[in-house]
Amino acid sequence: MRTRINIGKVLISTVLAIVLCACGGQPSPKGQPQQQAETALVQTEKPKPKAEKPKQTSTQKKKADKPKMVRLTEDNVVEELTKYGRQNPEKRVRIITSMGTMVVELYDNTPLHRANFIHLIKEHYYDGTEFYRVINNFMIQGGDTDGYERRAVKEKIGKYTLPSEFREENIHKRGALSMVREYENNPEKRSSPFEFFIVQGTVYTEGELNGTEFNYNVKISPEHRAVYKSEGGCAYLDGQHTVFGEVVEGLEVIDKIAAVKTGQGDWPLEAVTIKMEIVK
Repeated sequence: MRTRINIGKVLISTVLAIVLCACGGQPSPKGQPQQQAETALVQTEKPKPKAEKPKQTSTQKKKADKPKMVRLTEDNVVEELTKYGRQNPEKRVRIITSMGTMVVELYDNTPLHRANFIHLIKEHYYDGTEFYRVINNFMIQGGDTDGYERRAVKEKIGKYTLPSEFREENIHKRGALSMVREYENNPEKRSSPFEFFIVQGTVYTEGELNGTEFNYNVKISPEHRAVYKSEGGCAYLDGQHTVFGEVVEGLEVIDKIAAVKTGQGDWPLEAVTIKMEIVK
């Protein structure tokens, strides 16, 4: 059975989407079980040799030296993710879906979001989840669930939000990986730690970009205007959600997922499942 998703968390009102957008390693495996010493067949006058403990390989020692991530809270999230990010520098992720595979490059200039995403992947948090909110010509959203098993994993990881990491060069172009956030009682625009979305968007005209600047009080640089007019995206989300990566392979998969038929709450009628892994 499909797990019911908490669709109460929505990243943006559907009205905004229609008006302007109609237009990111595996967990350290358990150490190898210690080998049982084989009992040698010896003559009675010879002492039985002592069983030697198997020697740890350099890889095992390295894994043993890595501290386990503590449970994250609002108070320790910056310190712990900063530390985790130094110890886990990976930034390429493979998102394997039932409709194709995408490769995402995570940005170095959003270190907390990058570290958080890598942490969740290594904890297998996203495996078995779905893209549960899909709006064609806008975005595909996944990452949250109310299923019992996922709730237990979330409880283990912690209860926290991520400080926003807005960067002028990170925009909501086609293929951008961005994080969901609550809009009410969130003046700092902190991100949800679990829910993400990938932008599909549409190509803009010059007039539409002028309208976006006027209606949303944003400034779109000439360089970014060129991107939105050629590649497309959702310009009005800039400065509202933290973009922390982009799809570098498999952009066509976004279109395939965005085109599925949906029902209530923009939930795909056909499950679009997710599995993630680190690209080594």
